Amino acid sequence: MSNENTHRLNSDSILENITRTLLYEGYSLYPYHRSAIKNQKPVPFGVVFPQAYNAYNEHSHSTMRSESIVRGNKNFSINIIVRFLHLKKVEIFESIHDGKNETGFEQVYSLNTADKVFQGGWQTLERKINTGNLQIDSLLQSSKTIFLEFEKIHDSEDISDNRETIGKQINKVAEIKGTIIVEAVKVDRPGSYRLTVTVTNTTSIENAGAANRDDIISQSFLSTHIILKADGAKFISHQSPGEEWKTVISECENKNTWPILIEETDTTLLSSPIILYDYPEINPQSHGDLFDSTEIEEALLLHVSVLSDDEKRRIGNSDEKLQHMLNKVGQVTPQELINFHGVLKHNVENQIVTEKKSES
Repeated sequence: MSNENTHRLNSDSILENITRTLLYEGYSLYPYHRSAIKNQKPVPFGVVFPQAYNAYNEHSHSTMRSESIVRGNKNFSINIIVRFLHLKKVEIFESIHDGKNETGFEQVYSLNTADKVFQGGWQTLERKINTGNLQIDSLLQSSKTIFLEFEKIHDSEDISDNRETIGKQINKVAEIKGTIIVEAVKVDRPGSYRLTVTVTNTTSIENAGAANRDDIISQSFLSTHIILKADGAKFISHQSPGEEWKTVISECENKNTWPILIEETDTTLLSSPIILYDYPEINPQSHGDLFDSTEIEEALLLHVSVLSDDEKRRIGNSDEKLQHMLNKVGQVTPQELINFHGVLKHNVENQIVTEKKSES
């Protein structure tokens, strides 16, 4: 494998790790039970509400706008990816019997079988829209509009125990629609352009004036992120543009998002609703996917480790993402846990030095 291909693989891997960490920030918090008040309703970053709802609720924004400066010496191309989470509502119903006959269903929070616990609550589906490669010369002539649409889902599946149907699970996903508009204009620098990406939620809402946030969140884009990749060009940092680019960068208007450079080649830019520094990294010690990057990972690992087997089973059965998290935590060794404690890193003559507290 060539060095260029190796770098691309590493770059994409870094981008994926960073984006997924941000995408699922706050997805579920300790103690991870869906019955916990803080986990019953989604409270994500980067929500893009429907325009119709925004008309009655001005602070519930229906757009996300990312502006950045890119420079290149030829007709370079830009590839844009928009990622967000789409709410999925899970409802559990238990069969009601009158003697030997089934007479109907009653909604319940959870339903147990011999080998699984079915729980109601919210989950999410990942959505990803790729614009493909867009040539800068074409964008200068006219903007590019990409339409997105995800259809409504309403399906039901039986819940059986020892071959007997004891209930059903209903999955509900609301229809959502939107647009991604990409624009480019020249700026007062040779071979330099301002790129604007605007994501808008155009989903139709009935009686939008009477809708509340809890109702409308299922038709919103959650944890929305915009990724821009340049082929044959480089992005200018918004945090450290230097004197030459300071004025041009200050004229960029970012709404509900903040652009950061992902790699030191400056060819990949991530616009996130969570503010970060350029060139972010995931701690190599981290086991990730704990959904709370604002918490101390050592504490979270310890908290999860003291959950009972029954609690872990219920949490894992409620969501495959939570089950994946529990599996990763279960693989943490005692030594790895100890390594989280009392570690100090500092820079001495550009060398990273790691010290560990002496154990008393």
